[in-house]
Amino acid sequence: MTAPTSPELSSNHPISTSLAIERVSDREELCRHLQDDRFANAYLLGDLDPDYFPFCTWFVARDREGSIESIVTYYEGLSLPAVRATGSRYGVDRIFEECQGQFPDRFHFHVVEPHLEAVQRRFEVHHLCKMQRMGLARGHYEPSDLDERVRRLDHRDTAAIMELYEHYPDNLFEPSQLETGYYFGIDDESGDGLSSIAGVHVVSEEHDVAAIGNLVTHPDARGRGLATACTERLLDELFECVSRVALNVRHDNSPAISVYKHFGFRLNRLFWEGRARLNGDED
Repeated sequence: MTAPTSPELSSNHPISTSLAIERVSDREELCRHLQDDRFANAYLLGDLDPDYFPFCTWFVARDREGSIESIVTYYEGLSLPAVRATGSRYGVDRIFEECQGQFPDRFHFHVVEPHLEAVQRRFEVHHLCKMQRMGLARGHYEPSDLDERVRRLDHRDTAAIMELYEHYPDNLFEPSQLETGYYFGIDDESGDGLSSIAGVHVVSEEHDVAAIGNLVTHPDARGRGLATACTERLLDELFECVSRVALNVRHDNSPAISVYKHFGFRLNRLFWEGRARLNGDED
């Protein structure tokens, strides 16, 4: 099964050999290009927020009229930079071709299938995984009774959080994310550590969107509804300040997808997540 493509991502998109590639920093222009599908572009819109924008580098491909056709950006606010792309296949490929030397030697990436080849031809790709982007609008949210065991986490919980994430080495958690105030967890019944966590990757009131993630449960505590309880508290808090929430989940993670559908999340698109490094570079 391959990722669905919208017309601007299709291989049938007319190729313009006159695309101009440049680095940009105009937040308003980038926002205008991204806001048509806020679920698909949730992470990119979140990165426009003043809290995240200083850590981002943005490259665009412009058509003959000067309009943005494609965007590739990388975010350096994590220990492993994150690269994301949107727009026409040809425009994304041209950006990678002309700006390859300006990208980090190693990075985590999210790209739809038409853009994957642009990464694979220039970098060594590993940990490749098909993912779903799911979205939920405030009006479609279906909450239930809150679980009183769920509490807000802060920097005092960092050690317990890191200990739980050791069971999930591919997590993208950074302690600085706790400063958003949108991390919630349930303590282990023994009182030593955490059994479940739900948090965010980005939150932007300005662009009315959030992307949740780093949702994990201790392997010994699965099947008790803990992830559902933590996620519900997180969504309740987020929908006080934004009207759209997006998330990423493995395409084959049926239990998690079932939980998200319970809240009203629906599939937005399929994409590929993975890690990349320059050919010959050592980890």
